[in-house]
Amino acid sequence: MGKIYVLKEPRRGDRAWNIYALREAARLKKWFQGVYYSPRLKRLLAVFKPTPGTHVNLEVFEEMNEGVLKDAFRMECPRGCNKCCVFRSGAFILENELRELPSNVAEKIMKQPSELIRTPGGWVRVYRLDTEPMGRCIFFDVEKGECTLEALGGKRFKPIVCLLTYCTVFATRNGEKYLKTGFRVLSDGRVEMHYKRVSDDEWNIMVRRMASTWLRYRKVYKSLKEAESRTSL
Repeated sequence: MGKIYVLKEPRRGDRAWNIYALREAARLKKWFQGVYYSPRLKRLLAVFKPTPGTHVNLEVFEEMNEGVLKDAFRMECPRGCNKCCVFRSGAFILENELRELPSNVAEKIMKQPSELIRTPGGWVRVYRLDTEPMGRCIFFDVEKGECTLEALGGKRFKPIVCLLTYCTVFATRNGEKYLKTGFRVLSDGRVEMHYKRVSDDEWNIMVRRMASTWLRYRKVYKSLKEAESRTSL
């Protein structure tokens, strides 16, 4: 089994350290493997597998054997859900991530509200992306139901926080689909999550259920756009 690096869990109430950890994770974005839930460890694992010789900041990463993923569930973001993007997305992007983006996209981001946060690794500027109505991300295409950053350059263009954040409802393991049926918080703070293997039909029903927020939003959005067009005539 090979070696992987897992991002340490966020620290409750320590935003500065969490932003620092995200900045370090963003530097390894191209080696990001996915987010997994380990039933043995009872925690989510944000997994990176950089090539040998790549510098990894062990202040924010843990080195693990790849075998830890043997029985783990891989978190999935099924196309068509969009709930996290359209409503109270909380989306943001870090300044070091802008270097990977086309200049016109970076310029659009730099016009967004931002703040400087003093982290253990120095000052980091954070740009908000959740400034559209209801907290929608500015890069979410309401009509197509897709992330325009991902459509432009794949996952390497997406903010690291978007790659790492999951609702944990959808998962896969050994090529099979699973849905979360419940969870409980243990006395030591770890979370025990329960998953049930499901058919494609059951999976798609849940996707449609989760998509209802986006579909309602899109309906209102299109109505407003049509009203604006009639007014401008």
